[in-house]
Amino acid sequence: MWRKRLPTRRCLFDLLLSLTLAAGIGPAKPAAGVAAALKEASFDPDSCWRIRDFTLFREEVKLYLTDGYLVLSKPVAGEPIAALFVADVEGGDGELILLPPDAGERQSLARFTETPNLNEHFKSAFLLFTDATANELRAAVRDRSAKPAPEMGALLSEQFSSTLRNLSASFETRLIHDLAAEVRPEMGLFFAALSGSKLGNFDVVYDPQAGDQVVAGQIQFKENRSYYNIWTSFPTRKVRQDPTRALAETEFRIEHVNVDAEFGANLQLGARVTLHVRIPDSPGARRVRNVFGFDISRRVRILEAKVDGQPAQVLQRENLRSSLLRGNDNEMFLVTTEAALPPGMHTFEFRQEGDVVLPAGNGVFFVGARGTWYPQHGLQWATYDVTFRYPKTLTVVATGDLVDEREEGDVRITHRRSTVPLRLAGFNLGEYKRSSVSKNGLHVDVYANKSVEASLTASRQQVLLPPPPPAIPGPRGSRVLSPPLSSVFVQPPAPDPTQQLAHLASEVAEAFDFLSARLGPPPLKSLAVSPIPGTFGQGFPGLIYLSTLSYLPERDRPNFAADRFQRTFFSDILVAHEVAHQWWGNAVSTSGYRDEWIMEALANYSALLLLERKRGVKTVDEVLERYREHLSEKRDNGSSLDSAGPIRLGSRLESSANPGAYRALVYEKGTWIVHMLRKRMGDAAFFAFLREVHTRHARKRITTADFRSLAAAQMPAGHTDRTLEHFFAAYTESIGIPGLKLSAKWKGLKAEIEIEQSDVDADFSIDVPVEIDYGRGKTETRWVRTDGARTPVSWTLKAVPVKISLDPRNTVLATRN
Repeated sequence: MWRKRLPTRRCLFDLLLSLTLAAGIGPAKPAAGVAAALKEASFDPDSCWRIRDFTLFREEVKLYLTDGYLVLSKPVAGEPIAALFVADVEGGDGELILLPPDAGERQSLARFTETPNLNEHFKSAFLLFTDATANELRAAVRDRSAKPAPEMGALLSEQFSSTLRNLSASFETRLIHDLAAEVRPEMGLFFAALSGSKLGNFDVVYDPQAGDQVVAGQIQFKENRSYYNIWTSFPTRKVRQDPTRALAETEFRIEHVNVDAEFGANLQLGARVTLHVRIPDSPGARRVRNVFGFDISRRVRILEAKVDGQPAQVLQRENLRSSLLRGNDNEMFLVTTEAALPPGMHTFEFRQEGDVVLPAGNGVFFVGARGTWYPQHGLQWATYDVTFRYPKTLTVVATGDLVDEREEGDVRITHRRSTVPLRLAGFNLGEYKRSSVSKNGLHVDVYANKSVEASLTASRQQVLLPPPPPAIPGPRGSRVLSPPLSSVFVQPPAPDPTQQLAHLASEVAEAFDFLSARLGPPPLKSLAVSPIPGTFGQGFPGLIYLSTLSYLPERDRPNFAADRFQRTFFSDILVAHEVAHQWWGNAVSTSGYRDEWIMEALANYSALLLLERKRGVKTVDEVLERYREHLSEKRDNGSSLDSAGPIRLGSRLESSANPGAYRALVYEKGTWIVHMLRKRMGDAAFFAFLREVHTRHARKRITTADFRSLAAAQMPAGHTDRTLEHFFAAYTESIGIPGLKLSAKWKGLKAEIEIEQSDVDADFSIDVPVEIDYGRGKTETRWVRTDGARTPVSWTLKAVPVKISLDPRNTVLATRN
């Protein structure tokens, strides 16, 4: 699909909001009381000192408060949660030193700051924390006999307390969680908002609860859009040396979801949701807890919660910075119980409402909260039992097998259930027509709106009808003058999305069957396809949202979708891509943002496999060439999209400096990576590889290392890079699309060739195939590893060649010079 399918920054930015193995065993402080205290947070004039040479070290984050004033906040839940340092004195200064651990992260930092290591002086620092920072600062004050400065404290409190409240609102959910649950200090959050001398305002975060414990970044605004640019993000040295130090992925599991949803006449969603949650009793897991975090769309309000039948507190907040950090339309809310819950099964009941369905005009609806319209805790595999009540004039399609459907007065009731664990459940609704196809034990229902959304009718150009001739022949050759007429504009008829419904159903069924034969059985053997306004698609288990444009004949699509590539995309690629997500993304998932490219690349290349069967290799080569051109084309700043960063940066690729880079690299470069693997393996090994990825990792998470290992197992013996370590280093850890040029000359059996490489860094190196044509259909391929700008090679050939050429079969992502 061509919109982020899942909350992709969840794994990256649990640093602010995910709730893992953090809370202590002791009794919780009332969360509502903590929230109220945060709203009144202020700096304490009596806790202000003139300080010199204070240090705060958080693993790789090193803060030096060289000379200035320090003021602590008044206690919240018994302890200060903030501090402010200002270097508003002669010679005052603060300094941050942050050294990323590897070349990729240093390159990422340099792309934003023009330096691979961060050494920035600052004049002020806002600190928020739930760790031991307050105790550490007070100990430094005592040890160094810092001079109290209550007058400056009063001035700073008056000037900056409102800023403190605004900043703490950005982390309110996390602060409430840590403070209410009495998180152990070593697991607490440390956040610094610094006013740098060269870089302006930016953030540094240290969070032991996160997958990446250290993050530096900056909010930017561009073209009426807000971005959070991640400069660098990485695990600490201790975690890199001993990965077992990393926290478990989740502290509790959702095993079953029951939803009873109702859409009224205005289609506002009201629902009662019951989550069956297991708290594990495993070594290292906290044995009891009383604060729980869940994800929900910002369009949904949680009205009430019960845990094991007892009322529980709900805290639901919304703020800018944490939303940008999360990179999606979701927010986290907290549920707190009066008593801590022991290991075992528990039920969480929620009553919720929200405007998750929006009108798109002409009787068409847009589901705005597709993935998190009910509470979730990450994306976990669970079984589902979902009932919908809605106006009987509409049809609801949803995840799961149909259990029952009936009418009660003006209401239709649809009950669906999944006994197979799924990552999430979705739904769509509208005034639909349906076409069904069954093939080889698989069943497809394709639903179409009876009309298109308003944006597609409003954008249709009016047709100019000229006036008739001024005179027309009359009886017996006489001429009769017609009345004066002028040209008129006529609105063409609206496109009919049901016109090729049966054909679309056949196309979906073909894709479903084709991929099942090559990848193995899908999670569900039935698939519902329904329209969504826009230019994107989205694949849920057993349910696909498909752009309205894919329903329309090519002649009825808007102008922007009229060129050859867009026609192929909406007619062929998008349909099969979303079908492929039944395997890639729903059956198999990834371990974090650095690996999410795998699912989109496999889904997109799966679509190209079907395109190849239907339209031939040439059409696939045209798509790949379009991707290559797009990735390589120069932008206004002289750089290419590919230079935004390595594909493994995932959602971090999308930044104010590189809008659109995520899609280009994850989808287009990712597709090329899979294509290059295929060409190195050969078709038989490649299809065995795809099936092995699905079989080995069904209902599991895969990493890039896992992916490389499975691919390497299918590489032919004797290949120059059989482990694929060199390949993956070049194409997933580095940037660059090289320009390549071959010079070849030979005399008898002796050949001298040279490969020129340009447009990449001097240390960029890849294996490229050189084909030797001996004539009469006899060829030989030898692989050459590029080394700098020029790579000369001398060969003794088997026979006198007719031709020597570089990569004639389109197996390498490079340009030809």
